[in-house]
Amino acid sequence: MKQVILLGAGGFALEVLDNIDAINRLTGEDIRPIGFIYDGAEPDKGKLLHDTDIPVLGDLSCLRNYDLEHIQLVSAIGRPAWRRKMVEKAKQMGAKFTSIIHPSVTISNRAKIGEGAVLMKYVNVQSGTVIGDFFAADDFAGLGHNMIVGDFVHMGPRVGTEGGAVIGNDVFVGIRATILACKIGDGAVIGACALVNKDVPPNVTARGIPARHYAMKEKKY
Repeated sequence: MKQVILLGAGGFALEVLDNIDAINRLTGEDIRPIGFIYDGAEPDKGKLLHDTDIPVLGDLSCLRNYDLEHIQLVSAIGRPAWRRKMVEKAKQMGAKFTSIIHPSVTISNRAKIGEGAVLMKYVNVQSGTVIGDFFAADDFAGLGHNMIVGDFVHMGPRVGTEGGAVIGNDVFVGIRATILACKIGDGAVIGACALVNKDVPPNVTARGIPARHYAMKEKKY
């Protein structure tokens, strides 16, 4: 049995719970979520979420009450900026993270993935691709060969990427976006269904077919 605490409690956390259910059912593993932690959770402490018997444990300060040598955390926050903020705080308190990878995921033996990944159904990672820490990919996301992907990147469902693409840190890629062999700068947001056929500077939004670049008025992702 492996006990885990979910860092985050929104919609992406619900998807993570489904992933854990599938792992337990299909592989015989016994991963047991014991609670949710998130900023501002103290008023909800003890509340059961998402039609489960899994309670809100509190905010990050409650980690002091748990044996973090034996209980690991799962990064269950969808937005890269929020994920980074919470993960870094948790690690400063001694937390260790585990990856949650659906049994249907295909990862080449010649690919590398960092710490704390969350990969949903039918994600495909091809040969030679190197992915940083706390990567998250939704159903049917595909990563081509010889890509480089930074830390705290999130790919929505059915994202497609061409071999050789380089994606920086803290990048959010929306549903069904396509990224050709381009370089995506740190903190960029790629809009849903965008076709990215040229490099994207850091901290801008790219959307449309082909994608155009727009100033980011505020950092939402």
